[in-house]
Amino acid sequence: MKTRYGLIFLIPLLSILVLLTRCAGKKAQAEAMESTAAPLPHPFDPLGENEIRTVKQVLLAEKKIDTTYRFFVINLKEPAKADMLNYKPGDAFQRQAFAVLYDWNTNKTFEAVVDLTAKKVKSFEYMAGVTAGGMAGDTLVDKLLKSDATWMAGLKKRNIHPDSIKTSYVFAGEMGMAPADHREMICTPQYINKKYHELLIDGLVAYVDLTTQKVLKVLDDGGKGYYKPEDIGYFDPAVDTVIAPKTKPLQISQPEGTSFTIEGYEIKSNSWTFRVGIDNREGLVIRDAKFNDNGTLRPVLYRASVAEMYVPYGSTDMTHAAWNYYDVGAYRMGQGDPKVMNGLKAGADVPMNSKFLSTFFHDERGEPMKLDSVIAVYEEYGGPITRHGRFSHEARNLVVKYFTRVWNYDYGLKWIFHEDGTIDLKAELTGIVGIKGVNRTSDLPGGPDETFNGNYYGTLVAPHVEAVNHQHFFSFRLDLDVDGTENLVEEMNTVAVPPSKTNPYGNAFAKQTSLIRNEGEGQRNLNPSSNRHWMIADSKTVNALGQMKSYMIMPGSNAMPYAGTGSGPRKMADFLERQVWVTAYKENEAHPAGEYPNSRAIKDGITQWTSDKEDLVGKDVVLWYNLGITHVVRPEEWPIMNTHTLGFTLAPFGFFESNPIIGSKPSKAKAAVAKGIKVPPDVSLCVPLPGDKAQPVVVKR
Repeated sequence: MKTRYGLIFLIPLLSILVLLTRCAGKKAQAEAMESTAAPLPHPFDPLGENEIRTVKQVLLAEKKIDTTYRFFVINLKEPAKADMLNYKPGDAFQRQAFAVLYDWNTNKTFEAVVDLTAKKVKSFEYMAGVTAGGMAGDTLVDKLLKSDATWMAGLKKRNIHPDSIKTSYVFAGEMGMAPADHREMICTPQYINKKYHELLIDGLVAYVDLTTQKVLKVLDDGGKGYYKPEDIGYFDPAVDTVIAPKTKPLQISQPEGTSFTIEGYEIKSNSWTFRVGIDNREGLVIRDAKFNDNGTLRPVLYRASVAEMYVPYGSTDMTHAAWNYYDVGAYRMGQGDPKVMNGLKAGADVPMNSKFLSTFFHDERGEPMKLDSVIAVYEEYGGPITRHGRFSHEARNLVVKYFTRVWNYDYGLKWIFHEDGTIDLKAELTGIVGIKGVNRTSDLPGGPDETFNGNYYGTLVAPHVEAVNHQHFFSFRLDLDVDGTENLVEEMNTVAVPPSKTNPYGNAFAKQTSLIRNEGEGQRNLNPSSNRHWMIADSKTVNALGQMKSYMIMPGSNAMPYAGTGSGPRKMADFLERQVWVTAYKENEAHPAGEYPNSRAIKDGITQWTSDKEDLVGKDVVLWYNLGITHVVRPEEWPIMNTHTLGFTLAPFGFFESNPIIGSKPSKAKAAVAKGIKVPPDVSLCVPLPGDKAQPVVVKR
């Protein structure tokens, strides 16, 4: 009896212990989802806390720097691509870090490579003629301007107390006055209190050389611009509250768990396997994406990221002529500051069923900073992936989401991996639009502000408050390896067939493909009238139907820059002269505007790389896609802008021989053709590129 009653009391106790163990296991699993690295890092994993700290320690120990140096970038130095293509789990590898440092005392910028395995400096190089991007020390402009008599007189003339403003500044670039290798800013005052958040005071501009710590010149229009903020009240705290009607709870339940797994930074689903990471400069990076084709992992995308982002403004005043922001190269889309930026929020930024990854950034002193929930991974219902009559099947999308804040804007990147092999990229823009004070209180023609043909250079969003016309350009670097690295690129245009005996009704149209043979030909623009697309294909074999096994980039809405072709901003952002570039892969060709786009002394970038017109056929190629939006602000986007989305699609074209989600087998005839098929040695693949006078190309393989 004692034993029986003992067991009776023991059973509930064991049940409680089991329950607690399960809860602890779930908690540990959740914490693992939040971890920043696997116990044994993969070569692609972002730098961990100790690795970031080691970079500074090693540089100090070898006396390459002192404690006054500031770190603009500390990143993983990615292993050579050739090594990674041969890498297998368990192989030994070195961990290296790349850093950009700035010495304020000498105005010198340095690049360093630190061997984290050996804890040694591998290289330390002075980068002559350039200056590192935006840093906290740039706020020195405030102190310098308060000591300048002309600047202070301009404020006094406008009855503006110097303690009520801060300085908005941007790298001078092509518009600068100082020597080209100096750290020069163009500065404008703006109100700092909450009521007048981000309101620029037009008509007072200064050139400040931070290298010499001198104010070079102050431009004052005498008070023509609007500078009287009283009675505007455009950012009253009462209007800063979302008043949308409350909705009932929406619950997303996955009682059997997710259909994907996360191991370190590797994500696997039934259809896809890939790795994610954070680059201090570029933000979210997708690496080594492969599609599971009936058990065979087929390479598609080796690396994808936003390699540059450029934001020009379109008002004629000096301030906005200078506002040309390189949000990747100069201000870092990946450098999240925990003081102003939170991680992703379940139920707002991403769905409640999201799993999160955290990571470490660094401050300018080289110390690590943790940011939780910086990447979200989740499944979403994608509607029917296919439907016909009574038959339909749910699309289950695998999503990776990232958000960052750069100045007044918040940018989201949403990579969507579909079960049919398609990849969608959605870029999201939200935050607060750039504004300035103006004289008018109505957008009716004839107002007191400067106009072009009766139209203003922005939209009135409140009396005396204008949201300035501007553009955003995301430049994506897409290193596609379609079934390997020996690829070729074709351009596809759809053309109307002229009426003839073979087209008696005049209704026919056909696709024409043109081979892009070299980097000179790989400089292309969109053409919606011809349904223009580009295909990156395996150059060695075709599929069973005789088609190139390729992935196609399908553009969405886009834009071209409006700045004049001879203007300084347009010359600095010359990578926007084409919406598509194709280059041969090179490790050091990473950013289309160059490594230091805020500097005008040395110009490098994609226009320089492609000048030699290197051959592209059968090579490892990189496709660069410039995704743009022209933002003429609507009053409905004030005081906070609702999210706007734009993007593009990477879709298989001939990569499969039929719909990969159906599971049907090729016919015997197809299988017979497919057996050992190779592209014939002499194939006239393409018509010339539109505008190209060359004869049709015969490709030798």
